[in-house]
Amino acid sequence: MEKFHLSKRLQHIADFLGDGRRIADIGTDHAYIPIQLAKAGRIDFAVASDVGEGPVAIATANVRDNGLADVIDVRLADGLAGLRPEDGIDTLFIAGMGGLLIRDILTAGLAHLDGTETLILAPNRDDEALRIWLAQHEFGILDEDLVEELGHVYPIIVAGQTKPEVPYQEADLILGPVLRQRRSALFLQELDKRIVKTQAVLTNLANAQADQAAKIAEERARLALFEAERNA
Repeated sequence: MEKFHLSKRLQHIADFLGDGRRIADIGTDHAYIPIQLAKAGRIDFAVASDVGEGPVAIATANVRDNGLADVIDVRLADGLAGLRPEDGIDTLFIAGMGGLLIRDILTAGLAHLDGTETLILAPNRDDEALRIWLAQHEFGILDEDLVEELGHVYPIIVAGQTKPEVPYQEADLILGPVLRQRRSALFLQELDKRIVKTQAVLTNLANAQADQAAKIAEERARLALFEAERNA
């Protein structure tokens, strides 16, 4: 039996499970999140799916070795294609991949959702693009957080197919509406990093020989947004 221990990031993601009892973990890899939640008695059923045969074999062995084969169904599937109506999934986890890939998985798999599911999404980059997609498809952002692990900061986005009470502003999509409200120390730290990085980009653009007027205007607008947020 392979011993496993949820990393700080995966544990934080798992902790966002609300009152859902039937979950799907898409891109499950080792099936760590479903196993942890099942062992804690927090779920009744899980689909753990992955597009790779290797991860599916490892996940299957982990589930079997933990005596959870009657609770966790491991499936070889691309995105949401492995979900079935009779699964009755109420919560969907998608973590450990880029926001663009999560967006593409959701786009391709919309027909497999009935609109009642809670999405717990943990992109390792491109969270802005993911928030834009959620807003365009009338998924409201219900909760958010940041978690730091091994020097990298990861966003966690909880969404449901319900219109937000107020349309999102540009700053909400870039920085996260809930994160902006809470203004945690980690959020402000990341905001400071964005300001410094954008200033460096502008310096490099100013020194470039090619005409970069459009890009400079875009980066200046983002810098102004970041600075206004920092001073709010």
